[in-house]
Amino acid sequence: MSFSVHADAWLSEVMRRPVFRVQGSGDTGELSSHIAAQPSAFYFAKVSTDRVADVFALAEQRFAVVDTNVTFELKRELDAPASFDVGEIRAGEEDAVLAIAGSTFRYSRFHLDPVVGLELAHHVKREWIANYVKRVRGDALLVARENGRPVGFLAAIMAHDTAVIDLVGAANDMHGKGVGSALTAAFAHRYRGMPRIVGTQIANVPSIRLYTKLGFVLSKSAYVLHLHHNRGG
Repeated sequence: MSFSVHADAWLSEVMRRPVFRVQGSGDTGELSSHIAAQPSAFYFAKVSTDRVADVFALAEQRFAVVDTNVTFELKRELDAPASFDVGEIRAGEEDAVLAIAGSTFRYSRFHLDPVVGLELAHHVKREWIANYVKRVRGDALLVARENGRPVGFLAAIMAHDTAVIDLVGAANDMHGKGVGSALTAAFAHRYRGMPRIVGTQIANVPSIRLYTKLGFVLSKSAYVLHLHHNRGG
């Protein structure tokens, strides 16, 4: 077995540099040759936490762990939210939702990577949700409102027969006020009767506390590794 390299066209466009996803296990020959042929590129990989040998192999190629991603599965039903008005995004709410997406995150793999920088990390998340606004990605974009004002969002996507929280965020002045709980309950209610999962970062303790309180159970974990390659650098 060996590692393989795959171009990520969307992220390349957003980050304005060549971006490649690394998959597989074992031999790094193809990966090493690919890196050597690039004058400048960004590589990323996700490796299950029980595959430490593969983490060591990627480290030899100058990859660094920037995040440990943890996935939770909901194991019970949740009541529909009552604290906020939650529903599909409405016309006229797009700018407010994108403003939240482009300012609220702190623990994504891009935000945790000091080489990426805060401005670009925010931009990646904003453009991620822009794909939901344009309806080119995902299954639903839910919005939480307080007195008619969008104060948070949840992007949901289907992966085969499983509903996934792709991204969820609250306005900076609404952190800790139950927006995430209301959105997650709405997600659970919308996709009741099927498997429902969410991924977050081990550094994101507030989110982990929220999901476990709501009845999500840890199901798997993976290291996330980045390589910022510049020939001669």
